[in-house]
Amino acid sequence: MALSKSFETYERPGLVVSYKVNNVKVFKGALVGVNAAGMAVPMSHATAGLKLVGVANETVDNTPGAAGAKSVNATKAGAFVFKAASGYTPVQSDLGKEVYCTTDWEVQVSTVGLTNQYKVGTIVAVEAASTGQAGVRVRIDNYNV
Repeated sequence: MALSKSFETYERPGLVVSYKVNNVKVFKGALVGVNAAGMAVPMSHATAGLKLVGVANETVDNTPGAAGAKSVNATKAGAFVFKAASGYTPVQSDLGKEVYCTTDWEVQVSTVGLTNQYKVGTIVAVEAASTGQAGVRVRIDNYNV
């Protein structure tokens, strides 16, 4: 049945969303996913069944607590610089290519060596990571849930 009066949708801007953290530590700047239980964990190709939700805005340590005892805020849109994974040397012609996560802060354009293939964004620039290592700026829009 269609609305016959005003309806409050409780709008909340969706750029930053809070997710309950599993029994893990999530570092600021990490690619964050949710597992099958819906709990936030660091993205890793070695972990099955993850869905990218964004990039962590702060470090949250829930290793001593019960799953869900703490939450992490994750940004769901924008472009972030991640370290190039071992064996991947970014070049200017990589612009527009999709990247896969290897760890919560490393990406590559190839699926070689990945147990699970999680696309996390599109390369928009080749830049050095904050650690000084080779990296790429990745736009995560439309790659997360």
